[in-house]
Order: sequence, then C-alpha cells, then structure tokens
Amino acid sequence: RRLPGRPIPGEDWGSGGVTVLIREGRETDIEGIARAHVQGWRESYKSFLTPEALAGLSVEERVQLWQRALAEPEPRARLLVAEAEDGEIVGFIRGGPIQVEAADRLGAEAEIFAIYLLDKIKRQGIGRRLMRGVFDHLAAHGLRSVGLWVLKANRPARRFYESLGGTSGPEQSFDLRGQMVTEVAYRFELTSQG
Repeated sequence: RRLPGRPIPGEDWGSGGVTVLIREGRETDIEGIARAHVQGWRESYKSFLTPEALAGLSVEERVQLWQRALAEPEPRARLLVAEAEDGEIVGFIRGGPIQVEAADRLGAEAEIFAIYLLDKIKRQGIGRRLMRGVFDHLAAHGLRSVGLWVLKANRPARRFYESLGGTSGPEQSFDLRGQMVTEVAYRFELTSQG
C-alpha cells in the first residue's frame, strides 16, 4: 500500500517488517521528528551514555530546537523523514551547508546535522536511502563534500558511514550532560548527479 506524500527517487517500499515512506520533511512533522530524535538517541546511545545523560532529553526541548532550525529555511539544506504506515516518524535526516566556524574542523562544505532511525527500522536500507537523498541534493546544489560527527564508541554507526565511503578524521571531546564523550568526524566526497 502506498502512502500519501512525495517519495524520493529510487525509493523502495516495504523492505523488512515495516512499510516506510521516505519524503520531504514539513513543519507539521516537527513533533514527530522531535519524538524520533529523543527515542533514537535513547535507543542508539544506551550502550555509550549514562542513564542520567539519556534521561535529560525531552521532546519539548527538541520541538523548540527543530522549530528554530526550520524557522528560516536554507534552500540548499534538505530534511527527509521516514514515515511508517500509521503516520509515525520512525527516522529522519537533515543536512545542508556547514556553518563557517565549523568548516575547518570538519573539513567539508556541508554537514549532516542529524540522522536518527528507530531500532525497529534499522538494517533495512532506510538509513542508506536517507543519506543518498541528502547527498544527491547537496551535490545538485554544487557542494562537493559533506561531513558529520559521530560518537567514537558507536562502532555500528561508524561501520555504516564507512560502508557509504566515509573516511574518518579529527576528533573532539566535550561534556555531554555530565559525561565526557569523544566524537570522530567522517567526511564524504559528493559526486554531481547531473
């Protein structure tokens, strides 16, 4: 069964156990994205972060973050969501031109600001399609490289980025809600699809 919405090219339906539509994100998705953001953090980082760090996350805080992020749309940025048949946002990605002050550290022209999938849809090719949808959009806007930061301890995510051609780079450490963590940068070369 096809869901309403504008699919991205190459989209594939019903892989694995959950039927998912990948489409452009909208302002009306903010609460669903915020819920997926918090749940995605808790599921993805439960082995790497303390319960205290994870407990401090709130949907309300993430709603405000996403409202600010989407308040002034950047045409070269792209937000894609993965929507289940019941309308639940089960994953999302947002990428766009990098902030000037962060470009040197990441060594790229664009950045994947966030990508999260709920556990129930992982390992079905959805993350790969979300990444490809943003990569193609950025390349079509003349951007030649994209980077992201990932927790160094998160080996499953790092293997995923490496499988997409990402190369690891510099590291940075910081205090995350009372816990010191280290992130590693990954950089991807973009090729124009034109």
